[in-house]
Amino acid sequence: MTRNRDRKGTLLKRGKKRKLYLVQWSQGSERLSHKLGWCDEMTRSQAERVKRQFMEKINSQREVAGDPITLDRFFREHYWTEDSKTYGDELRTKRSSTQRDMKNAVQRIVQPTFGARRIDSIKTGEIQSFLMSLIGSRGENKISRRTALKYKIYLSSMFSAAIRLEVGVTRNPVRSVRLPVEEPAKPVFVLDDLQTQQIAENLEDPRHKMMWNMNLWMGNRIGEIRALRWKCVDWETGRVVVTESLFEGKSNKPKTKAGERVVVLNEAQLAELREYKQKSYPDAEPEGWLFPGKRNRPLDAGWFMKEAIKPIAEKLGFPEIHWHALRHWNNSAMLNSGIDPIVRMQRVGHSSVKTNLIYSHPDLALQKAASDLIWKRLQAAKQELETMKAGPQAPLSPLSVTLTVTPNQGVPVSPRKHGRPGGIRTPDPRFRKRKRPLSLVWNQ
Repeated sequence: MTRNRDRKGTLLKRGKKRKLYLVQWSQGSERLSHKLGWCDEMTRSQAERVKRQFMEKINSQREVAGDPITLDRFFREHYWTEDSKTYGDELRTKRSSTQRDMKNAVQRIVQPTFGARRIDSIKTGEIQSFLMSLIGSRGENKISRRTALKYKIYLSSMFSAAIRLEVGVTRNPVRSVRLPVEEPAKPVFVLDDLQTQQIAENLEDPRHKMMWNMNLWMGNRIGEIRALRWKCVDWETGRVVVTESLFEGKSNKPKTKAGERVVVLNEAQLAELREYKQKSYPDAEPEGWLFPGKRNRPLDAGWFMKEAIKPIAEKLGFPEIHWHALRHWNNSAMLNSGIDPIVRMQRVGHSSVKTNLIYSHPDLALQKAASDLIWKRLQAAKQELETMKAGPQAPLSPLSVTLTVTPNQGVPVSPRKHGRPGGIRTPDPRFRKRKRPLSLVWNQ
């Protein structure tokens, strides 16, 4: 059965003497219209509201695609099979981290409220009230607006899939949901250069220290660092090829297409990496992990952060730290050193400048340099203004203008003024003295 989307209709204004509002919509190959009211009796916003109400009636009268089912059943059939503990066809199209997070969010948050409802009976107002009730402070066991927005995206994805799979839904009610005004951004803790070396100095295991340093050098996502193999390193050119990312033991491609990239290390960094290999894993195969853990798996980054790095950070008095803080430090270090944005994007694997700016944190020296530049420009303008007020105006060079007047030697005149066509006017002798060369000198 062919699925029909909701028709919104087009609001038009027609008429010559007295104008009226009407709505037009398509039905098959025809273009139908309906009068809504006179323009002098309603505002445009009122006409829009009447149009929406009328189009809802039109859309409700058509044939519905498929038979409506409950949200629970739709989730079991297409997202998660509880008996076999496997992802459905819809979740298999998403990244591994999204699969786990979306499954948990729907099971814990959405299903208890809307699971037993028919999917075509869930309205926009209900979803908006539900998400609004979840937002609040952490002390009240509530979630942030950002988390609520994530739940909204998951719900909208489910309704879009239901429309595509024709399970009795013709419109997505989540698209019209509105959330509160965005909360003020919390200050982001960014490591400085000294703090990065203080943590590295306290790491005893060679694997831990090298993994920490590689994150600082390359600015990779933690899954990309864990997935590095010895075959990824080109010892002659210093190129490190990033083509793989690990999540929960599963190998995936990097997060974005730009994530598949090459990062070049310098000679000193290559020397440290070569020394690490010779001392710790001299017989490592090309397919071997740079940072191996137990049972031939990569090192557990979550355990490493919790058991090694965070205790050191707490001891040194640093705020709560995470792996992504190193990615922020790497990009900010390049920014403060004047590295071009294109190079920064290529090294960290960002697909847009907008995303890269999120990871860009100018340091105090760069901020002060900007203030110094602004101050110098203002001071220069101030001095120029004072010079213009106090100092005499510079004299200009004299300008000589010479005007020469010669007697007319017979000028053709218009026949209207002088009787004969093409007549010649002879100069009057009384004015002969005035018509002599003049010299005018203009000193400025």
